[in-house]
Amino acid sequence: MSDKNDSLQEKLRALEAIFLQKLPSKFDEITQTLQKVVEQPDDKESMVVLHRHLHTMAGSAGTFGFAEIGAQARVFESTLKPHLEGKAWEAEELKSYADEVNRYFEYALKHDNVPVNGVAESVQEEERDVSDPHLIYLVDEDEAQNQEITVQLEHFGYEIVRINHLGALAKAVATRRPHVIVIELSFPEGKVAGAEEISRIKQIERFRIPTVFVSRSSSFDSRLLAVRASGDGYFTKPVDVVALTERIESLLQLDENKGYRVLIIDDDAVTSKFYGAILRDAGMNVYLLNDPTQILTVMTDFRPELLLMDIYMPVCSGVELSRLIRQDNSYVDVPIVFLSSEADLSKQLDAVRAGADDFITKPVAPEYLKSSIASRAERYRSLRALIMRDGLTGLFNHTAIKEQLASEISQAGRTGSPLALAMIDLDNFKYINDTYGHPAGDQVLRTLARLLRQRLRRSDIVGRYGGEEFAVIFPDTTATTARRVLDQVRLAFTKIQQHCEGGHFSVSFSGGVADLESTLDADELFDIADAAMYVSKQQGRNRISLA
Repeated sequence: MSDKNDSLQEKLRALEAIFLQKLPSKFDEITQTLQKVVEQPDDKESMVVLHRHLHTMAGSAGTFGFAEIGAQARVFESTLKPHLEGKAWEAEELKSYADEVNRYFEYALKHDNVPVNGVAESVQEEERDVSDPHLIYLVDEDEAQNQEITVQLEHFGYEIVRINHLGALAKAVATRRPHVIVIELSFPEGKVAGAEEISRIKQIERFRIPTVFVSRSSSFDSRLLAVRASGDGYFTKPVDVVALTERIESLLQLDENKGYRVLIIDDDAVTSKFYGAILRDAGMNVYLLNDPTQILTVMTDFRPELLLMDIYMPVCSGVELSRLIRQDNSYVDVPIVFLSSEADLSKQLDAVRAGADDFITKPVAPEYLKSSIASRAERYRSLRALIMRDGLTGLFNHTAIKEQLASEISQAGRTGSPLALAMIDLDNFKYINDTYGHPAGDQVLRTLARLLRQRLRRSDIVGRYGGEEFAVIFPDTTATTARRVLDQVRLAFTKIQQHCEGGHFSVSFSGGVADLESTLDADELFDIADAAMYVSKQQGRNRISLA
């Protein structure tokens, strides 16, 4: 089975490399066909070809790790559809659309690690769990302990480099900077040699590498030494690797790009592009909308975490648009920030009464704009997480995952893309709780949640359906492909050693997968995938079945 999995991974990597190599030419196909549409707006054939290119990009980009490109292509496709069905282009509307499409793919070519002239310059972050795993330096002379920790961390997709001698650490850091260092506090070279070496390296290198200390001592003095060496975690031996993984993941998430989704609505294309460039520079995912009449479609497809709009626009004012958005219960809590040169306090108050959360007056310093938008988007994301996330695992809760599936099915219906749903249930979970205790059961739930997040694409949606049952939505994916991917996760999960008092134990899960070939109804799809999962249970557990 291991050889088959290795072979599958090699094939997937080869396909990813081919897709990455051809991506610039795919961008060219889109922009060249778009130019034909611009030159001859009534040319239906060119529009059909453009729609096909965008539809293909929307489906394939996310599959190969470029989630944002796929989502943006889907939005461009959605905008094109009414014109494909007979709606005439207004000259300015077509120009605006063409400018936005060209600008986006030009931006993607420069900023999304797309290869130039067929040569990949670096690996897309979306693919890090396959091609570019996070690098962990494990520094300890205890080879047996190192081996055990290495095997377990590798199941979570990390790259582990073991360093047995403290003197080799500085050279290793200078050669290749790790994401996290896990190091023994005390070495034979001295009582606190590990802590001293970390402090020395950080002073020399002038950057801070997250560091976790391990030690056989649990004393206050040892922990204080780790704190004074800027330690980010402390574990006593034997190390609970699952808990160590939780700490490493939390440290890595501190540095991750937040990627807030910001929708800028402004009829002034030049100005909106200017502010869009500022926010993109801060790592945000920005969509520019110059036609307010498209707001509901874009809200559905882009799902912004903040709206930035002018108070004066044609067709309707920003205040009216704000009220229109607030009429929909789905968007009553999305932050709306007005960015306008209007200095009249009464007009600003009108905007706030219409549902705005803030009013920023133009011109605005770029740093202030980035900070203001980021803080409000982060607050919205945090509040949504409290409502939509399971407290134990951090995954979408039962209600949220059902809402997500309904939304994804609707989107797949508009684009004609495949979509798969998997239901997962931990095997013999009652026995685990009864034998090892509920804290150990909670640890198992968190471990599976973390493994699913790490091993799946960011575009895949994971939720805790209830108890020991999980659900995974695979956009742009057939049931057969989803089953293969989930089977790899299943194999990795069975190899992870769960820590308990007096030893370790392992756990397995069973799963069932269905896709839109079975039904387009969200509730029915849950039932069908759940039935397939119970087939796995009846056939002996620890397997994935197709509906």
